Amino acid sequence: MTTNSPTLRTPDHADRRSFLRTSFGAAVGAVGAVSAASAVALRPKLAFATPTNPGLGDALIVIFLRGAADGLSMTPPIGSAYSSYAALRPTLAINPGQSLPLDSSNQNVIFPQGLDGIVGMHPSMISLYESVWASGHMAVMPASGLPDYESTTRSHFTAEEYWDRGSASRSVTTGFLTRVLAAQGSPGPVGGMSTTSNSNGMLVGALNSFDIGNVSRFGVNGFNNRNRAETALQAMYTGTGFVNTTGARTLDVAGLVSALDQSGLDFPETGIGNDMRDVATVLRSNLGLASAIVDYGGWDHHDDQAARFETNIRELSEAIRAFVDYLGPEGMAETTIAVVSEFGRTVDENGNAGTDHGRAGTTLLIGGNVQGGVFGNDYPDEIAEDPDNRRAFRVLTDYRQPLAEILAARMGITGMFPTKRTDDPILGVARA
Repeated sequence: MTTNSPTLRTPDHADRRSFLRTSFGAAVGAVGAVSAASAVALRPKLAFATPTNPGLGDALIVIFLRGAADGLSMTPPIGSAYSSYAALRPTLAINPGQSLPLDSSNQNVIFPQGLDGIVGMHPSMISLYESVWASGHMAVMPASGLPDYESTTRSHFTAEEYWDRGSASRSVTTGFLTRVLAAQGSPGPVGGMSTTSNSNGMLVGALNSFDIGNVSRFGVNGFNNRNRAETALQAMYTGTGFVNTTGARTLDVAGLVSALDQSGLDFPETGIGNDMRDVATVLRSNLGLASAIVDYGGWDHHDDQAARFETNIRELSEAIRAFVDYLGPEGMAETTIAVVSEFGRTVDENGNAGTDHGRAGTTLLIGGNVQGGVFGNDYPDEIAEDPDNRRAFRVLTDYRQPLAEILAARMGITGMFPTKRTDDPILGVARA
């Protein structure tokens, strides 16, 4: 096995969460709480990845479908594999007549590995099908996941940890997006953000990232009078030194973010819709956002999967469509969205009209410089359990390969996945 030899920059100080516990958080603990995760270093340079500053490359937005989303429902077989798939899922199989076909009837997409008409999209993904798929800006990678040579885990906790690091190796200690931000120079006072602390593991050790659960309420909270509390805290963090400068700059960022105007934004009033609205707001604010994580849970469908999956996938699709529409072609020209999950589901349904923990799922990439189409090393003619992993759908494409191609083509960054094989075939997901 050959691996990359990355050049990683190790943070000089404690990570955000440990610092919050031991310094800034402790300083205000007697009188209230601060919702902002603190930044170790905030640069005065403002930099937003837009056509006015193209040297920064794309902003990378990762939507993490926590709970193990079912790739065989997201992109169900419509070709030769359909009959075997339907036999394994007598109540959950999506008929080819219901699926949204991913085939060469769309002249804006490509199938360089010959996966034309192999899979479709869930019918409730119509918002994406009629927009980014139709325009040729969505890449679909079925049967993707962390390859067996690294791990075959079906533990949510373990797989999520591996996703955070982009590796199953304990020697890789930083978050995947932390390394991306470091390679970019961590631009701006808000270089990275996560919409919940559940997902900020991808930004562990990042010097200027924040947990922003709600833009309008971000900052100093838990006091009877917020303004007086902010004034008091600002008075506490004067002078020089690590704690003082970090506290002052964190308060500055909290003020910048909470003052952002969200009036007139047309996003769905759902959890994922609100999160995508917040990311879009910060991305447009010229605060230097380069990486963001949106955590969208509720995909562990051991029972009643059909109805629950339909709701989740529709809400996801509508929120992404609103984000794309809001940024418009100019904004999406320097933005890439990656939709990922820790693993997929079993090939067969269980006795509760659901599925259990499996292996391969489906990865999506969306962006102005993403080449639309269906990509992957292979896809089976028959859906069957992996002989080496009971009831699992075999991983045929490393989910890190399309991300590595986007990082290299759009940001000039390589070596972000230190344990990934370097001889994986090029998929071609990035536009020239």
